[in-house]
Amino acid sequence: MKKKRLKYWFIILLLFCINLYILIHRNDGYKYFPYKTYPELYVSDSSLYLRDLHFTDDSVTLFFSLPLSKAGYKSDSAQAIIFPSEKNNSVTCLLHKNFYEYRLLPADCTSLPIIIQIDHSPVAMADSPRYINEFIYSNLPGPVIHVASYQSWIKSNSSFSRNELLSGIDLLRSKTNIFSKTSDYEKVIELCRFMSSLRPNPKGIDAGEMAKKIPYKQLQIAMQHKANLECGNYAGMLYYLCCAAGLPNRVVTFRGSGDDWRYGVHYFNEIYLREKQQWVVADALSNIYMPYDSTRYFNAVDINKMTRVNGFNGKYVYAFPNDSLTVLPYDSANYWHGYYNRSNADLCFLYPGADLNKNSWDYLTE
Repeated sequence: MKKKRLKYWFIILLLFCINLYILIHRNDGYKYFPYKTYPELYVSDSSLYLRDLHFTDDSVTLFFSLPLSKAGYKSDSAQAIIFPSEKNNSVTCLLHKNFYEYRLLPADCTSLPIIIQIDHSPVAMADSPRYINEFIYSNLPGPVIHVASYQSWIKSNSSFSRNELLSGIDLLRSKTNIFSKTSDYEKVIELCRFMSSLRPNPKGIDAGEMAKKIPYKQLQIAMQHKANLECGNYAGMLYYLCCAAGLPNRVVTFRGSGDDWRYGVHYFNEIYLREKQQWVVADALSNIYMPYDSTRYFNAVDINKMTRVNGFNGKYVYAFPNDSLTVLPYDSANYWHGYYNRSNADLCFLYPGADLNKNSWDYLTE
């Protein structure tokens, strides 16, 4: 009897371990395809794509999914031929400072050129130089990255203290009519109108210094037009104001898979219209809001797909020149949306306290 009981427990433990393994590795095989993304099924499993990048201070190593031509590649900036690694799946190029387009031309002319755009920008540091490496574009599909899983965005205001939220509510009462509006749509219009008045001052406080301040302090300085604001500042301030107004919202961006590089980064916001049950995009840096067509509003994933597939014709967007609501053709005002969505990067939806460097256990527990 005792042996039989131990046998049953062993079988139960074995089944548990098998299921645990399946859950952790659910993205590794076709059998569990509902968990695989489109790029994983139709791009990364069979095509040549840029798998990863690794930077040093003066070079970048590009890793590819399939072996490259053994004949090597000519760089458009030098006559010397760059040969792939021993496994023929990586090449190393010398880096140019700031934005540069690297064109690798196959020496045997048997395949198309490989085009990579990278911004290798130095950051002033007191002790030693440091670089921010942004992957802007590749004519091959870029590295696929994990997207933060869906959270309860409605509770996102827990990232602020009660006093911070009260300060935000007082600011909104003094600067907008948001609390007299009855629908989320009307409230978002009020918020976007207010954000459109906060334009960057190139001679003002540096955006990086502004980012060290809490959103309420950033807003106070921005209202005095004393700050050179960037997308991260706008996204943080709008996120804060949405929380103060009780609107479900989140910050959206891209994320590189390694610690020493990232996708060309643009932060913007999505706000949820409860009466329409739709997420809408608000991009305060670009000063355009709520892209839409005759049927619905577009979220960040819609825009990401439109960039790659069918373009922006027949779509429109709200803007607020001179404090008045104006409708513009989306393709006349969305340069940055197309720019940052070209390289097959997955979107990251950031929630308070999110750790983007997740491991398999994190995904399992979520």
